[in-house]
Amino acid sequence: MKKNIRKFSGIALAVATLGMGMTAQAQSAGASTNMWPGSSWYTPTGGRYIGINAGRTDLIAADNATAYDIYAGGMWNKHFGLEIGMADFGKMNRTANSVKAYGFSIKAVGVMPLTESLGAFAKLGTMYTRTKVNTSGSEVSDNGWGTTYGVGLNFDINTQLAAVVEWDQTNMHLAGAREHINTTSVGLKYRF
Repeated sequence: MKKNIRKFSGIALAVATLGMGMTAQAQSAGASTNMWPGSSWYTPTGGRYIGINAGRTDLIAADNATAYDIYAGGMWNKHFGLEIGMADFGKMNRTANSVKAYGFSIKAVGVMPLTESLGAFAKLGTMYTRTKVNTSGSEVSDNGWGTTYGVGLNFDINTQLAAVVEWDQTNMHLAGAREHINTTSVGLKYRF
């Protein structure tokens, strides 16, 4: 029950952020595209980016591990885009076993500008994960598709470079069971 509430809360937060992005787009439909002139992130021209994040994982009853996320995306307009990426969740140790996980994702991205250089974003999509659980020398591998979603803040350093703070949750298969890994990360995004 507690796990379902946490999952629902994360999905609700992602949907709410995407909804705010749609509201902001509707309100600015008649506005100039130079509403946020200091930031190319919020303008429909260009809109392509690549990024790298590093952070910590949180898996139930496991030590935290270092996670890395590499991604690339493109914005269709000021508020919506699509992103692909690869995440390595590292090696997480539990009392009885250790877990290694990585995956490839595709996500819809919603952006809501807050100021000229600060924006909130939400991501919602799917990730294909591969996991290995090692228990006393015996290893069980698993893989499959699961949902992934997240929220974060994007701070423009200049028109091409931005700092990112992000929280994500990814649902995956671990030795036949369904579990989720939360990741909190910071990173850099380059726009071109």
